[in-house]
Formats: sequence, structure tokens, C-alpha cells
Amino acid sequence: MAFVVATAGVDFFRVDRSGATRRLLVVAGVLVAIGATSIGAHLVRRIEPDVGHVVSLVGGLLVIAGLILGFGAMAMLVFENVYLLVREDDVLCHENGKETAIAWADLETVSADGTTGFVVFARRGGEPVRWFAGKNAKDVAGRLEAARRKAIHGLLRSDAPRA
Repeated sequence: MAFVVATAGVDFFRVDRSGATRRLLVVAGVLVAIGATSIGAHLVRRIEPDVGHVVSLVGGLLVIAGLILGFGAMAMLVFENVYLLVREDDVLCHENGKETAIAWADLETVSADGTTGFVVFARRGGEPVRWFAGKNAKDVAGRLEAARRKAIHGLLRSDAPRA
């Protein structure tokens, strides 16, 4: 049995993907509603038995596709494990099991690429690290740059009150 010691963080950022998930769930709900309506359509109106079977089959396929899309969107939201943890000694970029820790002393600048939604960490003697922050990239980059300046002067502490 392995024990993991949790390190206290100063700040924490997670990408908000609720908009994309909401759109997928709306599409899934529409597919289920149209499919269920078409399954029952032949009960309301007299149509040819062959056409009724085809309409019911297509409706059933729409219901199944809508359920798969809806539950798949919810699973993607739950299983995604991407976050950024600001700690006293470094900043930790975690992307679904892959962790990159960047020490404050190795970090030159933090900037936002506004067109793509990435936060770019320029490191001394290393390749820049890009972390997807979405539409809040400028805000996250600004807060990280402020944390970098505080860390340089030894003012970044996890027990300090947050504003």
C-alpha cells in the first residue's frame, strides 16, 4: 500500500469545459426526443406496416445514438483530469497523469496565447511548456505571472490569506 503526501497549493486552476459538454448534452437530448417520438409515430397515425417498421427502427437508432452521445459526454467530463497547481516552490501542470513541475527559479515569463487559449511557460534552458486554459488564458497567465513575481521575492505562501 502506497501513501501519497499531499502538498499544499497556493492556487489551483482547472479548465472549464461545461459549455462544450452542455452543447453535446443538448444534441443528445434532441436525438433521444426525436427518436422516441418517431418510435411512437405509427401508433398515432395509420401508416403502412413496412414504413412503420422503418420509422421505428430509425427512431430506435436515434435513441441509442443520443444515449451514447449523452453518456459519453458526461464520462469525458468526469474522467478528464487536467489542472494547474501553484505551489510555493513550483507550478505543477497535470494532464491526465502526465505531470510537469516547473520551478519558479527556472521560469522566465508566463504569457497567454489569446488565439489558441494556451498559457505559455518560458523556461530557462528548456523548451517552453504550453498548457490549455481555454477562454480564461489571459486571466490565468496574469495570476501566474503575479505568483511568479511573489515567489521570486519569497512572498508566495500557502498559509497566506487569499484575496
